[in-house]
Amino acid sequence: MKKLAIAITSLLLMTGCSSTPTITSTNNIKEHILKDNVAYESFSSYSDSDSIIRLPNGEYIHGTKEVNGKYYDSDQDSGAIQAKKAKYYALLAMDVDNYLNEKFEGFNDSDEVFYNKEGSFTNASTVMDENGNETDLANNPDYESMTIKEAKEKEYNRLIQEDAKEEKKNFSSPVSKLNELLPKTDSISRTVFNKKNKYAIHYYEVEKNEYFDYIKKIKEKGFDSIDPNSPEETFLGVNSDNILVNIHYDATNKTLDVDIRRQ
Repeated sequence: MKKLAIAITSLLLMTGCSSTPTITSTNNIKEHILKDNVAYESFSSYSDSDSIIRLPNGEYIHGTKEVNGKYYDSDQDSGAIQAKKAKYYALLAMDVDNYLNEKFEGFNDSDEVFYNKEGSFTNASTVMDENGNETDLANNPDYESMTIKEAKEKEYNRLIQEDAKEEKKNFSSPVSKLNELLPKTDSISRTVFNKKNKYAIHYYEVEKNEYFDYIKKIKEKGFDSIDPNSPEETFLGVNSDNILVNIHYDATNKTLDVDIRRQ
């Protein structure tokens, strides 16, 4: 009996040593990327299809890692997202942050302003209504008194929510006919708006040779330049259906903005 007990104990120990460790699940990292304004470079070394998770210590990884006795595996984690999506959220956060810095330029975070749900703000205490009457904003239900810091936070959340709605709409609706007129590219992109008569898209990490190739393809799509003397970073063209395309390339930030619309 004693030998049998020793054998069973040895078997259990051997089984325990060779068993797969319990995988700890993480939360979806989208909110962390947006809230912390995570740099694009954090994901630039990964392939677009790589799975990415955020560890409790704030580290973003693809693969496996043990932290404080807990085992994490990005390929088996329900909270993981693809690196392409992580890059998208990082660039979106950067765009919004840059926009807010410009919008609130000249203000200190402690300054008091009146902010409304449309995203506008004023440091005046009154405004003129449509009838030319002066309205006290302190008693206006459309405005809320807050600091610049609080206004930035509200505006940041509003812009992120708007983008999420636009992204969801683009995934669920048929591809815009205007978008079908644009050349296809593997560059990371974010649709700015997608409507019946206008479509705009923002591309990231576009090299200069890729921009020139894009312009070549645009011309092959039937768009002729309206202004042949325009700078090489800009292209304004129109096709036989009187559809206008406006393209601008920023070599410093490697971004490409495309706006196409029916006139």
